[in-house]
Amino acid sequence: MSENKIYKDVHNYTKYKLVEMLIDKYKDKKMDNLNQIEQVADDVLKILSIAGLKYYSELKSKFETGE
Repeated sequence: MSENKIYKDVHNYTKYKLVEMLIDKYKDKKMDNLNQIEQVADDVLKILSIAGLKYYSELKSKFETGE
């Protein structure tokens, strides 16, 4: 898999999962207090963790081999 393709795949997957989560959890909610904003931040970090774990092995091998 080319280097650009793996980064595009990671980008697209992460973006898709973030949009999906925001629509599912926050489409009918108004962000009007700090607790809701903190919850969004926690949810974003969770999605970033999921995306990172999904592509970890592919990216790790690329960085180790210097490709």
